[in-house]
Amino acid sequence: METALKKFLSFLIFAIIIGGAVWKQDALLSVIGIGGEERSAPPARGSVPVKVITQPVEITSNNRTFRAVGTGRARLSVEIYPSVAEEVTDVFFKARQEVKKGDVLVQLDDREEVLTVRLAEVRLKDAQSLLNRYEQAVKEGGVPQSEVDAARASFEGAQVALEQAKLALEERRIKAPFDGIVGIPGVDPGDRVGTDTLITGLDARDILYVDFEVPEALAGALQNTETQSRKITATTPAYLSLNFSGHISAHESRFNPERRTLMARASIDNSDDFLRPGMSFEMRWDIPGKDYATVPEISVQWGRDGSYIWLIHDGVAEKTPAKVVSRKAGRVLLEGNIKDSDSVVIEGLQRLRPGQKVEVVGSAEE
Repeated sequence: METALKKFLSFLIFAIIIGGAVWKQDALLSVIGIGGEERSAPPARGSVPVKVITQPVEITSNNRTFRAVGTGRARLSVEIYPSVAEEVTDVFFKARQEVKKGDVLVQLDDREEVLTVRLAEVRLKDAQSLLNRYEQAVKEGGVPQSEVDAARASFEGAQVALEQAKLALEERRIKAPFDGIVGIPGVDPGDRVGTDTLITGLDARDILYVDFEVPEALAGALQNTETQSRKITATTPAYLSLNFSGHISAHESRFNPERRTLMARASIDNSDDFLRPGMSFEMRWDIPGKDYATVPEISVQWGRDGSYIWLIHDGVAEKTPAKVVSRKAGRVLLEGNIKDSDSVVIEGLQRLRPGQKVEVVGSAEE
């Protein structure tokens, strides 16, 4: 019994040794291609196309929208005060009346000034007559030249006195300095006014100005003098359903160093006289920008050298550097060697390498 067991174990060990040798021989022959079926080496990288989904590149404008709040003011606006203290005799205007430049708004008591003008005119006439007689007499030797010179000085003095009297008379007539709309009269006939008494306000509101602050980042856009690039749209709580068109007509020459903003002025046509100075306005400035290649945000990758995308040319993936200019609603505007309608990979990005063959299995058309 013991002898039979030893023989069986010896046979089993021999079988294992022989089997291992045969297996090693088959494996070696397989590698060198001798015996058995011929086996191919693993495929090289890039020889098997990677399945991807692409989308056409679009070219869109990097337009921006800026909003700000400002207060309207008339093209010309003034508060009218008298030049002298005097009693009001007449008021010639009503609230919201349209007046012309030079129209008399308020008349002050000018009786004394009228008399002063008349007296100055008499003195001037007398000085003129005396000068004429002396100029005639000096030719005949009747008076010395010094008398003529004195008479001429008196005549010129009388002229100045008359002009001063007329100016004092004119100051009693308070006039409109320009065409516009007057406000509520601040005085009545019989009132005693001084130089600090407000007569009324006067506005030339055919054009309304709205001043608003522009951030430093948009200063370059203000340098564009094209009409289209300086258009604005204004809305006001007084007319919620209406939009008023205007344009940026001026801006300051320096920035506010604390706020880093630049004051800009928009001009709004108010020939229909809907708008009033002092109204609040929300300004919308649509700023046209340059055209850039636009791709879905998911297609932009990042590496040590910055951002890039994968483009497909002739069935091969090309790694294309692309600088991000702006992001808008899940899309990215890029600057780089990218053309309109290039195909950009949006799915299958992780397996791509430069020169990798690809198989486009789908396209997300715009």
